[in-house]
Amino acid sequence: MATAEPARMADRRALLTEREREIVAGEADVSDEYRYQTISRVRSRFQRLGEDLEALEAHGDLADELRDVVCEGEEEADE
Repeated sequence: MATAEPARMADRRALLTEREREIVAGEADVSDEYRYQTISRVRSRFQRLGEDLEALEAHGDLADELRDVVCEGEEEADE
C-alpha cells in the first residue's frame, strides 16, 4: 500500500512554522514564557539569515529574488 509522501519542510514554511506564526501574532493561547521562547528561536534564525544570504549572493539571482519578496511589504506600506 503506497502512502502519500510527507510534506517537505521547505513546503511547509519559510521562516516560521504555521504554529510559530500563530504564537508570534498573538493568536495562540500559550503562556508568556512559551511565546518569549518562540520569539527567541525566531531571532536566532534571523542571525543565520546572513549566512544564507551570502550563499544566495554566490548564485546571483536568488539573492535579488529574496530581496524582492522581503522588500515588497515595505513598498506596500509606503503607499
